[in-house]
Amino acid sequence: MWVLEKTLGDPTQMVHLNGPESLERISRRHRAYVRMSSDRSAGCMYTIITGPEKHSVGNVGYWEAEWEGEKAWETGWFVLPEFQRMGIAAAATKLLISHVALLDRRFLLAFPSVGNQPSNAICRKLGFARILEKDLEYPPESGKRLRVNVWRFDLNGPEPAPG
Repeated sequence: MWVLEKTLGDPTQMVHLNGPESLERISRRHRAYVRMSSDRSAGCMYTIITGPEKHSVGNVGYWEAEWEGEKAWETGWFVLPEFQRMGIAAAATKLLISHVALLDRRFLLAFPSVGNQPSNAICRKLGFARILEKDLEYPPESGKRLRVNVWRFDLNGPEPAPG
């Protein structure tokens, strides 16, 4: 819960996601993550642990989504500011990809805001394909709009070239 408070509740961490969430909303999200993580076939949120001291430095997860009428996974990540720019989010997401590749969906999606250069760079680095740019409601049920890049990773391997 404290990792969520330091990420979702921090204005600097949430600058690309329409601002910080309230403690009440973070608590609801935490409960939902715990429920979801009890059945990994529906998704899971992991705490990212690093170093010999085993510091909790952020989180990464996947959950059910739908893309163009097909079931998919969606992913997202946060790393605490003092541990950013060390490759931790990319490494954690790479591990997550190797896990979800064993599950029953073809695609893993990510929706970083268009202005979030570090998250977009992680998607590029890990081999996601940028599909399009669009507006989404974020946080869900907030009425707030967010312009995002839609990135898609083919868990079955590289996508064939068009034509």
